[in-house]
Amino acid sequence: MSETKRAEIEQRAFDYFQSGFNCAEAISKAIVEAYSNETHTDIPKAATGFGGGIGGSKAETCGALNGGIIALGCLFGRMQPKNGKKTAYEIGAEFRQKFIETFGYSACPHILEGFGEQENMIACKRLTGRAAGILCTLIEDIIPAATGKA
Repeated sequence: MSETKRAEIEQRAFDYFQSGFNCAEAISKAIVEAYSNETHTDIPKAATGFGGGIGGSKAETCGALNGGIIALGCLFGRMQPKNGKKTAYEIGAEFRQKFIETFGYSACPHILEGFGEQENMIACKRLTGRAAGILCTLIEDIIPAATGKA
C-alpha cells in the first residue's frame, strides 16, 4: 500500500471527527468509503452508539477500535449464518492487537488518562486517524485480493 493512500485515509478519519462525527463514526465511514464498492449510507448510524467508549460513557472500549470493527463487519461480515466469518475475525483480532500495541490499551478510560487534558478532543482525533491507518494497512496486507481495490 502506498503511504499516500494510508495518509489520505488517516486524514479523512481525522477530518470526519473534526467535522462533528464521533470517533466510531469517523473511522468506520473513512474505512468503508475507501474499500467498499457499494454505498453504505447507514455506517455512521450503526456506529453512533459506539463512540466515546460506548454511548459516550468513556468507560468501555475505545470508539475508534469499535468503529474499525464495524467497518470490518461491513466489508467482510456475513449475511447468513452459513457464510464464513474467518476474514472479519482474523483482521478484527489483528486490528485489536495492533491498536493495543500502538496506543497501550483498548479501553477508553485508560487511553484518555494517558492523554490528560485535551482541547477539542484533538488527541482522540489524532488517535482515530492513526487507527484508520493501522486498519487500512491490515486490510491491504492481509487480504489485498478481497478488497477489490489496490
